[in-house]
Amino acid sequence: MKKPTSIEKKRTNKKDDKESGAKRGRLSAGRGFFSSAMTSLYTDSDFVILLLVAVLTTFGVVMVFSAGYYSTLAKSTDPYYFLKRQLAFAFTGFIILLVVSKIDYHSYSKYYKQIAVVSLILLLLLFTPLGVTVNFARRWIFIGPIRITPSEISKLAMIIFTATYLSENPKRAKQGLTGMSLILGMMAVHAALIIKQPNLSTAIVIVAIMIGILFVGGLAWRYIFFAFGGLAAGMVSILLFFRHTHWYSRLTNWMDPFKDAQGEGYQVSQSIIALGNGGFKGLGLGKSISKNLYLPEPQNDFILAIIGEELGFIGVFIMMGIYLYLIWRCILVSSKAKDKLGLFMASGISIMLGLQVVVNVAVVTASMPATGITLPFVSYGGTSLWVFMAAMGIMLNISKQGRAK
Repeated sequence: MKKPTSIEKKRTNKKDDKESGAKRGRLSAGRGFFSSAMTSLYTDSDFVILLLVAVLTTFGVVMVFSAGYYSTLAKSTDPYYFLKRQLAFAFTGFIILLVVSKIDYHSYSKYYKQIAVVSLILLLLLFTPLGVTVNFARRWIFIGPIRITPSEISKLAMIIFTATYLSENPKRAKQGLTGMSLILGMMAVHAALIIKQPNLSTAIVIVAIMIGILFVGGLAWRYIFFAFGGLAAGMVSILLFFRHTHWYSRLTNWMDPFKDAQGEGYQVSQSIIALGNGGFKGLGLGKSISKNLYLPEPQNDFILAIIGEELGFIGVFIMMGIYLYLIWRCILVSSKAKDKLGLFMASGISIMLGLQVVVNVAVVTASMPATGITLPFVSYGGTSLWVFMAAMGIMLNISKQGRAK
């Protein structure tokens, strides 16, 4: 075999030096962006929001690992499956937060109609071969190796759409149906596509967020009462006229979860048992009994039940305190926003965060019918975490510009 000459060796060394130099350059650029973004957030934005999000997300990674440990062993040979994935979701989520926090929130208003159309397209893709059905619900699509929940994206898309449309003419919220026709139309189409999945709870959350933004913009109280009246009438009509539907069984099992504790009411009844097991102090981190294949999918929407069982009332109380403080900081950002667009966007994000926490807690404690609503930053899953991280990025940019005005 011919040995390389000294000239060839020099060429190879130069090539290696160029490749290593390019690699060092990319790493240096990445570190530079991260350092610049963190410095900007610390000095110019509400850094407390970032700290609270980091605490909740870190806590979520720990609890997902604890809650999903036995579920992982039942499905996979890798006991760290959920931990690895949630760490990846959290890492990419923080990158999304940092990138979005650097983007001027006014730039979204230029494309708010396109954002709404993309949201509709993603919802429509659910009813194509790309859509995935799990437990009789068609809520996910696969894009390569990633499973996406379009309804989660729709929440943020509708916040941007409603906030921008209203900020163009703030009087629209006071003009009744005439001024709100486009918003109501977009609301109805999104709600219909999400209900068809079926996912009534997320549809109600999106409608509530949009109505909340309109209320901040000056929507009259009578429309709020009309919306609640319509929701109550819908629930009564389900009980009276739709006795053989999925929604009817959800409502009846909510009223008495232990009536069918081995059937439709199984998950909620197991959640109540888990919370009861935890008591005031909890059984200790990692010592939950219910996660040992008693409570289905404990790392997802019902992760609060495992938190209550392992950390007790004290642990849940502290976590709720963190949520309340985060929501309060978001409300402060909205009150100090630079303009109407910032006010409406920050208000919508605050409503989304607060409403989702309230609904999740209500479901886990059997205070309302079971739904598919995640606990923000804590429940397992990528799309929900990414959407909330993007929302917090927008919030931090609004905070930054609000301080600079």
